[in-house]
Amino acid sequence: METSRFRINRSWNGEGFPHFSRPEVSGCFSLNENREFLPNTVQLKYFNASPSETVKFDLKVGYDLVIRKTAEADNERLDHLLRWILLNCHKIRAPPDSNRWLQPHFVCFRGLLTMLWCTPFEKQEGWIICASKWQGTIYLCAFDTEEKKLRKSNISKKQLQFMSWGFKFEQYLLTDSPGQASDTSKPVNEGEEFCCMFTSRLGNNRLLYGAEMDGVSSNEVLREPIDWKGVKFVELKTSRVIENRRQEENFRRYKLIKWWCQSFLVGIENVCCGFRDDDGIVRNLTNYSVPEMTRMSKGIWNASECMNFCNEFLNFVQSVVTKDYNECVYKFEWVPGNDVQVHQMDSESKYSFLRPWFIDEAKVQMTRR
Repeated sequence: METSRFRINRSWNGEGFPHFSRPEVSGCFSLNENREFLPNTVQLKYFNASPSETVKFDLKVGYDLVIRKTAEADNERLDHLLRWILLNCHKIRAPPDSNRWLQPHFVCFRGLLTMLWCTPFEKQEGWIICASKWQGTIYLCAFDTEEKKLRKSNISKKQLQFMSWGFKFEQYLLTDSPGQASDTSKPVNEGEEFCCMFTSRLGNNRLLYGAEMDGVSSNEVLREPIDWKGVKFVELKTSRVIENRRQEENFRRYKLIKWWCQSFLVGIENVCCGFRDDDGIVRNLTNYSVPEMTRMSKGIWNASECMNFCNEFLNFVQSVVTKDYNECVYKFEWVPGNDVQVHQMDSESKYSFLRPWFIDEAKVQMTRR
């Protein structure tokens, strides 16, 4: 049943920035080679900076040994975030006199927020976001559109190779401990992750979101419990070498907006990009200042419109999502050039993602106030 629509308003461009508090790390977790949740830093990597911007990284090394993420990973939804919440709810618990369990108004992954921030300038790819409410907090989960499912099922070997090259690039610059030499002979396991949980506020909405982090820049091993306030995260990217003006404009239009959103959401100030050729050889490293990205892209996209859209959309979700998870799931669907459409789906539909084990254990946690 369609309940309402949300219209993208291009006048948000002139509204200035909504309030956004600096993101703070509330904790972390790791995923091992089998995608199993580990409440520790075992997958944390350290940045091994190259002494020169001129390098020769062969991203094809060990490609035949790549261990890919299994198809089952798509069905994880918010499972790992929910496990972290159960272990750390004391850090984000709402005041005793509140009618809420947790402080955050929204829980999601950074990728979903990045997708929302990019929406005002997205011309090709739509999205589906589902929302479930429990104890006053709205949980948001992205689902593949039919078009994205089709692209995934028809992905070419070359596209898979490009994806793997990004993981290999990280292997050249990240190590298991500070000062350690990079070991690019090991097979890349694309299922391993290190994630941090961030809290922030956008407008009037408190946010809790998980984000996979590439690594940290530190001369010492970070030992738990970690004081995250002084930790400097690094973000690594690859891109094809730019050879003409059109490629330069596309780089600023399509890549820098995503890099800026991803980095700004977790407080990263610089992005290290390895420019590769068609043979998978990185010959140049370039550091991009995150604030400079917005100036480089002036006239193509602007940060205030990204943030204002997300802020207004979250306010809209707050006003629409009134029923709890066991009554229905709210499905928000957007196609470029159209309004966001909202449908109420059955609580047992394929769009249900709040697991019974989470609700059951959360109820136990609530009795321990």
